[in-house]
Amino acid sequence: MRNETHAAPETVRADAQDGSAISRDTILIAVFGALWGLMEATIGVALKGLRIPMSGAVLTAIAAIILFTGRYFVRRRGSILMMGAVAAILKIFSIGTVIAGPFMAILLEALIAETLVSFLGVNRFSYILTAVILLLYTIVHPFISQGIIFGDDIYTVYLATFRKIAQVLHFETGHLLLVVAVYAGIHTALGVAAGWIGYRLPQRVDRELRKTRATEGADK
Repeated sequence: MRNETHAAPETVRADAQDGSAISRDTILIAVFGALWGLMEATIGVALKGLRIPMSGAVLTAIAAIILFTGRYFVRRRGSILMMGAVAAILKIFSIGTVIAGPFMAILLEALIAETLVSFLGVNRFSYILTAVILLLYTIVHPFISQGIIFGDDIYTVYLATFRKIAQVLHFETGHLLLVVAVYAGIHTALGVAAGWIGYRLPQRVDRELRKTRATEGADK
């Protein structure tokens, strides 16, 4: 695996020097995991309740920004997985029971992001690529999760449904492939935007924190 390619923020190095890095990282993991979970429980419920198209993709893009920001400040492998675990637990409490689909989606998103960022390091390319893959994954996740829950028969139902829709709309295979390509392209563009924001946002926050510390140090 490659080492982290972007220098750790000043706030991380400062805390590491006074021996409080581990407790600090634990707090940050809890905070960003909680933000992710609360976002799923509030914005997620609202978007799905309003039946807004591509609500899953929007939620994943926001989640990517949150977990990328957290990973920027917590330079420890496994931190994204732990954020995902916190978010998944909060999701369970928000709906009052364990629903396999959302719970599995959060954990799998965390696993994908953790694997890619740990391998590629904290950098712009890593964040953008990871976000794009996460957004594209939202397209296939329902098929994977429902296949696990309901078995292979669910795919037969889906195939028959798609064929029926194609007949009613007089779609040919080429038309369906074009629709899928456009749909995937929209997800890719959203992933690029989420990755870029997730990379730039924590850098700006880190700069502001350093300015604040410098000002406080000058005033003492």
